[in-house]
Amino acid sequence: MKWSNGWFALGGLFIAASLAVFIFNWQTTGQVFNLGIDFTGGTVWVVRFAQPVALTELRAKLSGERVDITTIQAQNSVQEDFRLKTMEMSDEQREQFTGILQENFGAYELLSFENIGASAGSDLSRQALILVVLVLSGMLIYITFRFEFWTGLAAVLCLLHDVLVTLGVVSFLRLDFNLSMIAAVLTIVGYSINATIIIFDRVRENLQSVQQPDFAAVADASLRSVLGRCIMTSFTTMLAVLAVYIFGGASIKNFALTMFIGFAAGTYSSVFLAAPLYAVFRKAA
Repeated sequence: MKWSNGWFALGGLFIAASLAVFIFNWQTTGQVFNLGIDFTGGTVWVVRFAQPVALTELRAKLSGERVDITTIQAQNSVQEDFRLKTMEMSDEQREQFTGILQENFGAYELLSFENIGASAGSDLSRQALILVVLVLSGMLIYITFRFEFWTGLAAVLCLLHDVLVTLGVVSFLRLDFNLSMIAAVLTIVGYSINATIIIFDRVRENLQSVQQPDFAAVADASLRSVLGRCIMTSFTTMLAVLAVYIFGGASIKNFALTMFIGFAAGTYSSVFLAAPLYAVFRKAA
């Protein structure tokens, strides 16, 4: 607790960095996130060529086809697996595009294919935003009911920290932002709030045993008593997610990376921000 101002400053620095990334990407690209076809509409092809293809060659030969090319698997300067994001295509346009691929790069295997209309993408964007707001509001109501308002406020502020830091890294790395990212963010929120509630539950127990509590001392003692459990649980979970990222397929790597970042942010907020924030609020109230 005696280092709480430093923890607050570091958490604030993480949030400020995320906001700076949001502003920079908005000014340079017109979009905060690299929106996937779930939100923008379009077509995504994941293809595997029989022979390695240089990324520069692929970009050059498809530059007039309105294609956004993202490498899936790299082998030095040439690749075999590519993720190609194009405009929304009709059946006739898709046949033309497959002909262009085969004509220029020979035989290939289509690993996956997605096609989503622009109107559906717009609806999903609105629904995803509403869902996140409802979840955070529900968390505040639940924790306030179970504990008290200051506990709920501290918990929601920590969740906002986790979400903003995670999304800041996603925006900085220009990862595809699609429905799986929303699922990752909601999973992170649930995981983080679980660790925070464990700490607040111990705080409540310790407050019941003192007449005139020193909230900072109670928060410090409560955190120390569950610190090992929180760290080990987070560490083992992050190891599992890291294994998914390293050994999982290309389609799940961005999801696993987002989860890993979010779990790290959630561990920091639960351990270093939640109890100190609560102590500050109770002391000021």
